[in-house]
Amino acid sequence: MTEKQVQNIVAQAIAETPLSREKYYHVCWWEDKFQCLHARHTKEVHDAFYSAPGQVFIEGLSPYQWKLLTERIADFCHRRRIELDACAGQMNSERGTSISGQTAQVTDFDATRLRKVLADARASGSARDSCLDRLQRLLDTADTVPPHDVAGNVVTMNSKVRLRDKHDAEMTVALVFPKDAARNGDQETRKVSILTPMGLAILGRRVGHLIANRIRIDGLVYQPEGARDFHL
Repeated sequence: MTEKQVQNIVAQAIAETPLSREKYYHVCWWEDKFQCLHARHTKEVHDAFYSAPGQVFIEGLSPYQWKLLTERIADFCHRRRIELDACAGQMNSERGTSISGQTAQVTDFDATRLRKVLADARASGSARDSCLDRLQRLLDTADTVPPHDVAGNVVTMNSKVRLRDKHDAEMTVALVFPKDAARNGDQETRKVSILTPMGLAILGRRVGHLIANRIRIDGLVYQPEGARDFHL
């Protein structure tokens, strides 16, 4: 079992969990697979490998935290004689559909504003037809929820997102509306319009989502709904 394989399993478990910043969660072995669950999900004694507030999992584990977690899980599998395929099960074999193919989640507030972006762009004769068509399909197929109900690890409009590529290089981007893309922001955060391939690739996706098998959504630095900034 490689370190990357363990991280992929854990990233998927985190991505599948609706997280609240204030509550505590842990990565554990439960029901014969690795899961990220509320720290009080059961009173039964079971193996847990790392516990932290939801905010830590939403924003992404540090290299030290990943190393600690990876070593604990690798040792657990070695001691229990659990092979990677057996302990991962559908989590590993279906990784392409459970993380990268997971249905996008969009707030109804964002959906309303994005449909207006579509209408305005088409009325002005915008040449970015492919991006407009992709946004239309995304809105038509997304799971639309009220802002108060969006999961804490989902990228929404005006979120600041930390991305990591296959070479372990990081960058932070802010997902913005087209009219805001040219406005000055902080020097460490690149603004990405929703009407770009990158913007469309991250909207509605969860931490752990893999973009084109090259770039992973590594964490959320800021999510308006999580910060109760429902006007953004």
